[in-house]
Order: sequence, then structure tokens, then C-alpha cells
Amino acid sequence: MKTDSHLKPKSNITIEKYQDRFIHFDYIKLPTMLKRHLAAGPLELIDLGCGDGPWFNLLITMGYISRDRPVYAVDIDSNRLNRIAERFPWITTITGSADSVLGINDKNVDFIISTMVMEHVFDEIAYLKQIDRILRTSGKAYITTAFKRNWAWFYRGRNGESLLDTSHVREYTDLNAFRKLVTDCSLEILDLRLSVIKIPLMKPIFRVWKRKARSMNLGLRLLLWPKIPVLGYYELELIVRSMQKRN
Repeated sequence: MKTDSHLKPKSNITIEKYQDRFIHFDYIKLPTMLKRHLAAGPLELIDLGCGDGPWFNLLITMGYISRDRPVYAVDIDSNRLNRIAERFPWITTITGSADSVLGINDKNVDFIISTMVMEHVFDEIAYLKQIDRILRTSGKAYITTAFKRNWAWFYRGRNGESLLDTSHVREYTDLNAFRKLVTDCSLEILDLRLSVIKIPLMKPIFRVWKRKARSMNLGLRLLLWPKIPVLGYYELELIVRSMQKRN
């Protein structure tokens, strides 16, 4: 299948760099699209490519997940999963890539969250097919990824190509090709939105500031509040469900 994905044979990011550079603080608010499509909980849910698990505390507080239903955290970094297990010992952690998920049965999950993961996986088709495999016929998935206009520029680059982040295996540039990629993997797009990516002015401080706590306190919120848009770069949000026949 031909796609508009700028596929690279490998990324130049290692697990060690991933641990040091990408620190995830707990989210304090659900995106409008995600909130609109989440059914009443508790849900059987998986965060696919969860990192430090920034969604879990918010989802627990709002009643979407609980000990009463299985919840899964999948990530390539076992150290991050250990931190999740310390905070939420009832969540099942699975070490592995988001494009090859083991330990979860077919058609087993009510909802999947997978944010800013698709641009990192080596096999985007296998990733989308995993989502289709895992979702119940009545289930939905919330996916986000990086999208850019052909003229977009950012100061990071690899092999002469401007990238929002050099850990990205690809960045999408053609919305029609992206829609076809998703639907060719047996997923129906229910909702889709592009929003300009904005970078906090103080974000570089988190490259050197190591924190054990993952809570987003008032001080952190104030530091992260001033933001500047990255012209030509967007967060692509979508809600999908399996195209398989429903009862």
C-alpha cells in the first residue's frame, strides 16, 4: 500500500533518550473530541503508547476507568511502565511497540487512547490494524498524530528534512492520503480535526529538570501557559471505529 508517510528505516532516538527527553505530566482536562466520544464508565480501556500515563489520573477522577474493569498501559519503555504500576497497581502494563501488541485478546477493549504515537511507530499499517483487532465492534479509538503543510519549517531536521521532532519516523502531509490509509486498515473515521501545534516558551526547562512527581501543579501550569504557534504544523485528532459488521 502506498502512503504519504515519509517512512524512514529507523529513527535516531534511543530508549535512554526517550526516558530523558519526553517527560509526561498528568493532563488536567480532556480534549473536546475525546470527551464527546467517551461513553459512561467504567470502560475497558487501553492507552497505546502511554509514556508516563498522563491520562490515567484524569480518567479515574472523571469515572471513565476504575478497578472494576481491565485497563492496559502499553509502551516500549519498561521504566515508564514501572512508574505507572507504582501509582496504579491495578492497571495491567505491557512492554512492547504499539504496532505489535501482545497479551490483549481480539475485540476486547471498549476504548483506545493513542496520542502522538503514530508518527513514531515503524509500521503504521500494523499499528492501525492492531487498533482494529483490539477494539470491540462497539468500541472507539482516539488517535492523534503530527501533520504538516509542505511549506512548514521547524528548527529540527534530519537528512535535510524539517521535522517537529527528530524521533518522528514520519510526519503526514496529505490529508486525503491519510484518510485512505486509515480506511484501508478497516477503520471508519467518525471525527477529524486539525489544530495548530503550539509550543510552550518554557518547554526547554523540562529537558534538564527531572521530576519524580507527574502532577501538573499550579506552578507548572503557569510556566507552560505562554505558547507560540509552530507555523504549518498541526495536531491531527481523529476518532475511529472498526468497520466490521455490527449487530
